[in-house]
Order: sequence, then structure tokens, then C-alpha cells
Amino acid sequence: MQFLTQYLKQYGGFTFDEKAFCELDALVFSQLAYIDFNGVVENGEITIESASSNYYLLHSQQEIDSFIGISEKAVRLLSLCAKTLRFGQVRICNYVNNINDEIDKQFSGVEFLFGDDVVVAFRGTDITVTGVKESAMLSYMFPVPAQIEALHYFQESAMTCNGRVYACGHSKGGNLAVFACVNCSNSLKKHIAGVYEFDAPGFPKWFFERYDYAQIKDRLHFYAPQSSIVGRMLTHDAVPVVVQSTNSGLKQHQVSSWVIDNGCFEECESFDSFSDYVADYINDLIEYVGEDDLEVFFDTLEFVAENLQINDYYDLKTIDFRRISRLVDKVQNTDEAQKERFKQILKKAFSDFTREYIKSHFQKLNNKKTP
Repeated sequence: MQFLTQYLKQYGGFTFDEKAFCELDALVFSQLAYIDFNGVVENGEITIESASSNYYLLHSQQEIDSFIGISEKAVRLLSLCAKTLRFGQVRICNYVNNINDEIDKQFSGVEFLFGDDVVVAFRGTDITVTGVKESAMLSYMFPVPAQIEALHYFQESAMTCNGRVYACGHSKGGNLAVFACVNCSNSLKKHIAGVYEFDAPGFPKWFFERYDYAQIKDRLHFYAPQSSIVGRMLTHDAVPVVVQSTNSGLKQHQVSSWVIDNGCFEECESFDSFSDYVADYINDLIEYVGEDDLEVFFDTLEFVAENLQINDYYDLKTIDFRRISRLVDKVQNTDEAQKERFKQILKKAFSDFTREYIKSHFQKLNNKKTP
């Protein structure tokens, strides 16, 4: 069984002239976008090989070992890329990382250049409740501040390219890539060769009725694991490539678990039943809460989850609802009627998710026992 690191070992000796750019290259660049390149990528360009050396000069091994999740995996991937013919001499430039807590904006983008071609990669979010909440913002605020900045960044950084232009991103980064490519100028659209979104949240349904979306539709590529949650929020128009993952549940969002075979994703026929259940539940919940209350509802949910130290839905089965009720009472920006309504919604949601998780867990155990 192979993963992204094995792809580097198997095909790292091929240049982009010898083996054309593909979705796995886009996935590599999407993961490298999670690296904090401050102090590594300054003015001008730097190769991935040099960037890796500079990064390890700026950060001790002890510090790097303390990284968790996507950040740790991205740094390790940078080191592996630096040692390959395919990626080592790719140039990095135009790194941007802007965070504004007052307007809930987290935006980061970076350019990768090889030959005359450019890949614009956008950073996404992690699998914490906060990360999911940031994706959920797309359901009640459109466009979000990060989407606007992504468009400006893409237009300015890619417009000078004389070759092919690719855009990519994982999680929210994939959503930013699609938004930027749909809304960019017609002259830039002509250079776009592919847009790659990996387990990224979608858009309002009306977004796909726009003429500028139709102009770019045939170049969109959407990939998500079989138990995808984040990638099934809101609506997608592109037919998904469903990828096999060795993780379970929300942890399939980590692309390091996605299975690769001979330079291609190992595909599944469809999303699994738990993904279907959660996707339908979240989208129905968004509609039920209502547009006027969505923002304060997700703020309440985030406050509750952080105080209960809930990192993903695996933690729900140990939660006492009385604690949830007390926390909802402490939320400052809600009136009494909202608090009572949110308590009932959260009580039902936590109960439903716990029951479905247990059902799904036993189904998987039974499937393993079946010859």
C-alpha cells in the first residue's frame, strides 16, 4: 500500500517534462502550503532544496518534533521534496500569511514555479472543531474575507505567467482556489490548465449557475476520501473522485492516509454511509437553524466545543449534556430564546451523532469479521 511519500520516491526522479504535472503533484504543493515560510521565503525566489535547508537552520529539530498534525507532515514532506529531481529545483515565491481575528480571516498563499508554469497553492484548515467552523462560515457569509484576498492574490501573482497556471488547495484552501479561478479575469482564465481541490467545502447552489463558473468548469478536479465530512459541506458541481483512506472518520481529512497506486489515487465507488449521513445532517442543520442565526449558532458551538475540549466527533460519546447546557448559558451574544433553542438543537445533534457513530463502528467491526 502506497501513500504520498511513496509517490515522491517512485516518481521523484522524473522531471515535469518527462512526467507531466498531475493531481498528486497538486496534492504535494497543497500540503507544502501549510508550512510557515516566514524568514525562509523572502523577496525573490528560492528553490525547494534551498528552502528546506533554510527552514532547518531557522527551526531546531526539537521545535520541529513538537509540531503536530498537518504542520509536522508538511515539514517532513518539504525535506523529502528537496531531495528529488522533480521538486528540488522548483522555485518558491510570493509567500503571504495574513491572519485577522477581528474579521475571522485566515489567508495564506504561495507560488511554486517550474519552467514557465506556475502553481498557486492556498493553505487550508485543520481537522479541529475551529477548522470546521471556519469552513462552516461559508454557509452564512459569502464571500468570506479569505476568498476576496485569494482572488486578489491569484490575479496579481499568476497574471505574469507565460506558461500554464495551476491552482490547488486542501480543505478551505481548495475552496479558495476554485473561488479565485472562477472570479479572475478572462485573460488569466485562458492560462488556467487545472484547478485541484482536496476535501474542500463547496459553495451555495447559485454559485454554479454563473457564466464565469461555466468558463472554468471543465478544468476543475475534486478529490475527497470515502468518509469525507468537510468536503461534503455545502454544494459541489464537479463529480468527485472518491479516494480510499486508511484512517477512519474525520481523520480521513489527513491526506497522508490517502492510498496511492502506481502514481494514481486508489479510488472507491462512492462515499460511505457515515459520510452520507453527516453530510445530509450538517446541511439540513444549516437550513434548520436559519440564515439569521447561523453565525451566532456556530460561535456557540465553537465555544462549547473548546470548553469541553472536543477535537472531533469521536469525543462526543463521552460528553454530559448538562455541561453543554451550562456552557450555552454563558454565551454572551445570545438572548434567552436563542439559548433555549440552541440547547435543544445541540442536545438532539449530539445524541444523533453518538448513535450514528456507534452504529457505524459496529458495522465496520462486522464487515471485518465477514470473510
